[in-house]
Amino acid sequence: MNFFRQVKDSFTNFDTYREISEQRGGKTFRYFILLFTLVFIIGGLGFAYDFKAGTTEFAAVVRDQVPEFNFANGELTLEGPQPIVFDGDNNSSLIIDTTGTVDESVLNEYSEGVFISKEKIVNKQGPKTTEFNFADFSEISFDKQKLLSYMPMVKWLLPIMAVLGYILKMVWVLVTVVILALIGLIINSTQKGKLEFGNTWNMAIYAFTLPWLLEIGKNLVYPAMPMFWVIKWGIAVFILYKGIEAATKPVIPEEAPPAEIV
Repeated sequence: MNFFRQVKDSFTNFDTYREISEQRGGKTFRYFILLFTLVFIIGGLGFAYDFKAGTTEFAAVVRDQVPEFNFANGELTLEGPQPIVFDGDNNSSLIIDTTGTVDESVLNEYSEGVFISKEKIVNKQGPKTTEFNFADFSEISFDKQKLLSYMPMVKWLLPIMAVLGYILKMVWVLVTVVILALIGLIINSTQKGKLEFGNTWNMAIYAFTLPWLLEIGKNLVYPAMPMFWVIKWGIAVFILYKGIEAATKPVIPEEAPPAEIV
């Protein structure tokens, strides 16, 4: 059966689930790989665009707004007037001073914040404070120009992230398919069917087709849609239920046409 026909029938023709439940696992897995790759590529286009735009914007910010600095021998030095204060939301702040004019006690005025001095970074989250001493990284040295020279290399992170993301996402999706297949066994039991895990595994992959396609649309149009997982799983379970119902119903043989009277 044509791939796109299978996609369409997976949520418009529940009678096909009888054939799906009995087909070889390799055929089902090929369908899964094709569908997953298609969904991953379409869903990743927006991320790739945002990543590329973000790295370009970050490089411009470093070049135009970050003052000259040097990190060497476990100490940070910064040119220009200090302290530098970036106030954020919810009474938070980033404060940088490598001259010693102020110290980490300046964070007492904020509920959350980060203070960067010549020797350390102090991170405050409510009552908890964590320190990172630059002396622990004394073998590292870099400055603004060296940082800018590394920026073109960031683009190579995208294909690496794509490969890792593809593998990790596939593993996670396969786990969700296993969960849905187990739910299918429960549905099959309530309907007194004779399906086994291999059958419900085949059906679960096809039952997830429409939810995965809807997830692409959601990510492109309304990424922050609340409780979408409830919609996604609700649709998948409903389709699987209808598929099991169609696969387990008795087959009624076609009646032979009446014999002609001579």
